[in-house]
Amino acid sequence: MPLTPARSRTRSRAAAVIVACAATLALSAVTAPGALAAPSQGSALQTSSSVSALAGQNEQTLVVPVTAGLEPTRVKGAISVSGKPEGTVRATVNGRVILEANASANLVLDARVSNADITNQQLTVGLQFVPATQTMCVVSNATATLSNLVVDFSGTAMVPTTVGEFFPVSVPAVVLPVPADPGADVSAAIMTATAAMSQRYPDAAITVVPEAEVGARTAGLPAGSRILSVVADQGGISTKLGTAAGLPQLILSGHDEELRTAARALASDKTALAVTSSVTGLTSALPAAPGLTQSLKDLGSTTLKLSGYGTPESYVGVTQSQFGGPVSSVKVQLKGTHTAVPDNAQAQISVFWNDYLLSSKNLDGGDTFTVDADVPAGQLQAKNGLRIRLAALPAGGDCTGPAGVMPMEVTLDTAGSILAAVRGGSTKAGFARFPQAFGQSVPVAFGDGNAQANTVNAASLVASLQRDSATLLDTRVVGLDALAGSSESGLVVGATAEVANKLSAPLRLAEFRTISPSGVEYGVGTTAPFGVLEAFEQGGRDLLLLGAWAPEGDAAAASVLQSSLATHVGGVEGGWASLSRNLLVTQPSGTPVLLESNVLVPQKAVTDDYRPYAWWIGGAVLVLGLAFALRTVLMRRHAKEAQAYVDAEEKASEPAEPGHGN
Repeated sequence: MPLTPARSRTRSRAAAVIVACAATLALSAVTAPGALAAPSQGSALQTSSSVSALAGQNEQTLVVPVTAGLEPTRVKGAISVSGKPEGTVRATVNGRVILEANASANLVLDARVSNADITNQQLTVGLQFVPATQTMCVVSNATATLSNLVVDFSGTAMVPTTVGEFFPVSVPAVVLPVPADPGADVSAAIMTATAAMSQRYPDAAITVVPEAEVGARTAGLPAGSRILSVVADQGGISTKLGTAAGLPQLILSGHDEELRTAARALASDKTALAVTSSVTGLTSALPAAPGLTQSLKDLGSTTLKLSGYGTPESYVGVTQSQFGGPVSSVKVQLKGTHTAVPDNAQAQISVFWNDYLLSSKNLDGGDTFTVDADVPAGQLQAKNGLRIRLAALPAGGDCTGPAGVMPMEVTLDTAGSILAAVRGGSTKAGFARFPQAFGQSVPVAFGDGNAQANTVNAASLVASLQRDSATLLDTRVVGLDALAGSSESGLVVGATAEVANKLSAPLRLAEFRTISPSGVEYGVGTTAPFGVLEAFEQGGRDLLLLGAWAPEGDAAAASVLQSSLATHVGGVEGGWASLSRNLLVTQPSGTPVLLESNVLVPQKAVTDDYRPYAWWIGGAVLVLGLAFALRTVLMRRHAKEAQAYVDAEEKASEPAEPGHGN
């Protein structure tokens, strides 16, 4: 049957760091407790990540983190050129040219590197394609692509000896084990630690697993990967180093609210100050929520320049979470300076929001400019793109001269250019309202008693949400009744049929079938269990619900389905932002399917919700009907009485007939 599958992906979120994750050699064995096996000399790891550079474009880079103790020895790869191979291809490592050759369809990169090429434990590989002939206005569409990057390493990965060393600039992967029966404080701390690691290492693979599966899930992870364990301890908060499954491990122990606060502190780079193998009293306050007015500098653009003739442009990513929550509108005000426009030349600045043209103005007279524009509510998404384009032609429109001759240049005042938002909603209920609907606070309720599985699934979802959140998500475990009775947006994991009914979820955890919209059909019968992730509005707030249904209450099947959905969301290409509509449904076999709840045939539980209203409506109709009938009877009676009165009046006023009387 035809389905609308959610897109699948590899674990890559950004080519730069996936190369990093793969290019750092995996350690294959443990030689002794606390020691990691060294990779063999000259061993190599090939990756499928790539980077491309358009002809005439600035250098494009891949960043490869280097684990302390390992030394890169060679960088290898294949460079292909599409389009017209005319010009020079240049490859660099941290700015040092390691290849410069005439462009051709295929080139081989094979160059020696060393620790001298490392800056801040990172190896930066750059690619640039310089076209043979350049004009002032036209850039060739030919492209050079570096793929199959291979980095050779020698040495032995250094085992961290201090808590600070456990948190280097970047790591390829972090694994968080969940004990068999975690208490609410441990569950909350694990979710908080997951959010902290996802924010601190946005391109690392963050995995939450049952404690018994750590060995199997860490096998083959790249060197430099970490294991972060949260355990209950009635003493004070403490952290200590260890080794598990051949990888460095940090154990965070404590209890109650202090444990969650300590887990939150792991997001801070101030952990570098911990220069001992164990620390106590770790704590951190929740960072202040961002305001509704943000400058381009606040949004991450410290400098923004456009130069040259043609149509150079710059891009700034903007998420609703950068305003501390959902917003209904945004006003854009850009300020900057520009070079003088030569006589008979033309230059204009244009501003786009998600490819929608907001405003455009000519640059003429003076050397400063201001652009004011409003973003329509219909153009606001969870993740947005602000694109600024300079369109410039030289005097007379003659583009035949060499590039770089008195180019136009525009410099944005990133501190003075602001985006002012208004709090409110701009997207319909569904996955697109998250993570901004949470703001910073994420109350999490468990619908059943499987604390370990629920913690694993909830933490996996939190990791995906944190990727798209500009602020650190503050997770905490609350009771289901407390969440149901509050006005806060929240997350429910392990939902049962009773929970779905209580929260009036659009898809109840019972059999259902769909109407066929545009050829999409999806049905579930009595023998077909299903899992679902739902995003919906209830009581003026937004909720996420993860649950499953299986015939005869098969809890094991339901648990597997929920786990598969949580894993899918963390692995789908584009992460959380790839989810659309408001239902993600899966069965034991097949790809998860994105659906809109309005294609569902109303389930019995849904119609039962409206039965009291139907009785009230029926009663109201009956009362109105009786009132109308009574009114009709009274009006007819009144009409008869009025007619009788008129007839009597007419009869009384008639003259007496002649012949009667005397």
